[in-house]
Amino acid sequence: MMYDGDGSADRGGFPLDLWDTNATIEKTDPNANDVGHDSADLLQELSQLAMEEVGNACGSDLPSVLLRVGSPFLFQMPCGYESIRTNNECDPRRDGDVSRNECVICNLVDLRRRNNAVRHYMGSMAQCRGGGGDALREAGAITALLRVLWRLIASKNGTNNSDCPPVALLPITKSEPILNGPAMMFDMENLCNNHLHLRSFDPSFGVVVVNELGASALDLAISCLGSLRDLSCGSALNRAAVLAWTPPSPARYDTQCIENGVHVLSAYVNRYDKFEWEDILYLKERESNTISPADGIDSKTPTDRGKRELRLLTNALGAIRNTSHSTPDVCQEFFNYGLVDLLVWRLTSDDTLKNTQPTTSMPSSSLPEASRPWREACFRAAGSLINLAEKCPDVAYRLGSNRRLIYLLIEAWGGASATVFDPNKTNKSTRGLPLLHLGLAAILCAVGNGALEGGLDDVMMQVLEKEKMRKRVAQTKEEERKRRQAKHK
Repeated sequence: MMYDGDGSADRGGFPLDLWDTNATIEKTDPNANDVGHDSADLLQELSQLAMEEVGNACGSDLPSVLLRVGSPFLFQMPCGYESIRTNNECDPRRDGDVSRNECVICNLVDLRRRNNAVRHYMGSMAQCRGGGGDALREAGAITALLRVLWRLIASKNGTNNSDCPPVALLPITKSEPILNGPAMMFDMENLCNNHLHLRSFDPSFGVVVVNELGASALDLAISCLGSLRDLSCGSALNRAAVLAWTPPSPARYDTQCIENGVHVLSAYVNRYDKFEWEDILYLKERESNTISPADGIDSKTPTDRGKRELRLLTNALGAIRNTSHSTPDVCQEFFNYGLVDLLVWRLTSDDTLKNTQPTTSMPSSSLPEASRPWREACFRAAGSLINLAEKCPDVAYRLGSNRRLIYLLIEAWGGASATVFDPNKTNKSTRGLPLLHLGLAAILCAVGNGALEGGLDDVMMQVLEKEKMRKRVAQTKEEERKRRQAKHK
């Protein structure tokens, strides 16, 4: 069994109806009809402008499209140049006009067009597997995706600093105010000639634009991580390309330098470090031009931003799980960069998952119940740790020192029944458990070699014994098959 794939039902993290630009806008601003006629017109025009590029880009060759997707964001371009521009649009700058590079509407549309291009060319597992995935890699898809993700999260000195670019993921914090949120670096009153008719002096205008810019950045990151997840599934060359990628210039996230694609993926997990699942889900939209320390988290109702942030983390974990499959150098780099500790905290932050003494069974499930929206993220985090342990002995030993975490990984692999041991049960059938994952076997081996005080308990021994029985049964069946084959010769 390998943790190395996903269906396309959650492509990019949203149901298909949410991938429609109109539906995304409605979700981002459910009260669009209440914020004034100008704001409603703004949302509708953004939808139309972003969708125009899909048809235009389809006629271009794949390397050119991917080059535009991975190019610097519009605000980073020299005046007079635009990365993705339709043929019927005027020149980016005229005498006396605001540069399109400085226009917040142009930057917002630029993000959406990149997102549409990613979804069009890399929007499903079928497009990213096999020969299609190889063609995308050779055309520069992995480079383009990682450059977008790097630009959305990295900065020169870390996070929540004044050097944070105007187009980036909105920082999340529990206690510190966001002194200068990325989008607020734009002057909301200065729009280019093409979008000047959308300008409104209604106070709601700036709120709508800032929320839309933040939502568009999140949607783009979600799509890129989903495509990386699918490209890394079943392709060792694509996984190696993630590690081999280097950023265009030095940058950091938090206190760590970002030097390759593994670091970029790790940064998207580190973004939510010390945030409980509920904290992520309840992150508020920006409702005014400033955010106070108490405005960061809404403890009452899941927000549209929170749902996007949770899907972002889920896709990042899926990309890490697939990238770490059977690739030793990638696994070692993830461990060296500190990802394992982030994932362990993410899975065991609940007080009920602390280390306990050896036991014969788990009292209850360690994984979230099915109704919890972060259940899939937990499975992907568990799958990532198991994959990492398979090819990195350091990870296996680290995970083998936490008994409760081992139970959680066993449950993620074989279901809740795999963590139950009944000494009175005489049936030694191998049914009910899948083939033992080599990563989980490496963790249990580390336990047996002294990683965990008290060593292997009954639950762990049961898993190993059933795997031995499975191997004996498989060997017997293979020998019987060879005997029958020899008789017919």
